[in-house]
Amino acid sequence: MSSPSREPTLYEILEVSEDATLAQIQSAYFRLVRACRINEEPEHYQQLNHAREVLIDPRRRGEYDQNRKNGSRIRVLLDQAALTIDRDPQKARALLKSAVTLAPDMIRPRLLLSQLLMRTKDYPLAERQYLWLLERNPNDEPLRCKLARCLMLQGRHQECEAELQKVLTLNPVYYDAQVMLARLYRTMGRTTELISTLEATILNDDVENFGDFNSLLQLLLVYIQQENHELVEQTMLRIEAVVPLKQVPTVIETFLRTADYFAQEEYYRWAVALLQQAGFLPLDEDTPQKQALDDKISQLNLAQEALQMDGDSLLAGPIQDCFRVLYRDKSSASIRESRMDKAFAQLQHEFEAQPRELLRQLDYLHREYPLLSKDQAAFLGLLRQRSLRRIEQLQQIASAAKPRAMAPAPSVAEEPRRTGIFGRLLGAR
Repeated sequence: MSSPSREPTLYEILEVSEDATLAQIQSAYFRLVRACRINEEPEHYQQLNHAREVLIDPRRRGEYDQNRKNGSRIRVLLDQAALTIDRDPQKARALLKSAVTLAPDMIRPRLLLSQLLMRTKDYPLAERQYLWLLERNPNDEPLRCKLARCLMLQGRHQECEAELQKVLTLNPVYYDAQVMLARLYRTMGRTTELISTLEATILNDDVENFGDFNSLLQLLLVYIQQENHELVEQTMLRIEAVVPLKQVPTVIETFLRTADYFAQEEYYRWAVALLQQAGFLPLDEDTPQKQALDDKISQLNLAQEALQMDGDSLLAGPIQDCFRVLYRDKSSASIRESRMDKAFAQLQHEFEAQPRELLRQLDYLHREYPLLSKDQAAFLGLLRQRSLRRIEQLQQIASAAKPRAMAPAPSVAEEPRRTGIFGRLLGAR
């Protein structure tokens, strides 16, 4: 008999031991179901069916047993991994692998581990986790999309396409799969095939309506990527014609989500072009979607400048290194902190040895990268001030070294103590 202070286990519901065989579980189930009055005891009948379904499936039974024995420990490991995933991905990975070892049949630890492996670009190991998860649930559309992305990032385009086709077989209008397939076709250079397929889908019922929005959006993406401005305009007019006024906020959200896909691949210019087209949809200025649209365009333009600056050989040096860490580095917080410290140390050397070169780079940065300059105006302003002070000091030293220059060099006022991202550098003496 089970204790009244806790829920009975599935084994107790079927009145079998924890090492019961499949035959014993089946026999116990049929015996208890025959004795159960279904109309009078519906909850007990459901308990019997649930217990049987779990215990006759080896994997579900294994997951159930592992959760009973190690559930609290696994939850602790998952919580600890969540706390360390940003600042120490390797520690989070070790914690999640420990959880998988304790409960190899549980889904959540493997799902979290696969996500972490994708973040750290360990794609082959992430693929193994996704394949294991799909054995448990082969019709999981989001999971198949994740596997497809993993395959794409490994350059296995044919396998990626096959996975995406499986998703679209399960759900022909699954948005994420459509977007990824469009990206794949673009990568494979199969644009003509993509356009004809999308047009055939749109014309399937001979009428363009809101149900064709996703396909029209895919066409818009293709023409934006081709920089075919005439077809971009025509396709946007088709989109405006099928989007009801009440659906405009939802459509704006879709545009924003699609722009994020472009941004993930660092196609910021295309993402901006897409959102600029979304701005033609009728939307009040004071709505959250309009504000989100404007904010995202600003972020993408800033990211585009950061991408361009990252490869600018005329900025090679510590200033470029600082901006690279601020805008481009996706490493853990501790690694980014270390790289920023190194860039600051190099900047300190530049101040002492080549202040004029540093000033030239600041002028170039201000002229060629206005958005970055505005976003870091305080930082760059202090760099300029420090450079000018150093140039003045060098001029005073040169003047004092001449035999006729007997007057002492004028004192320089102390700078206020700096704090914040550049305090370690500009507060240094």
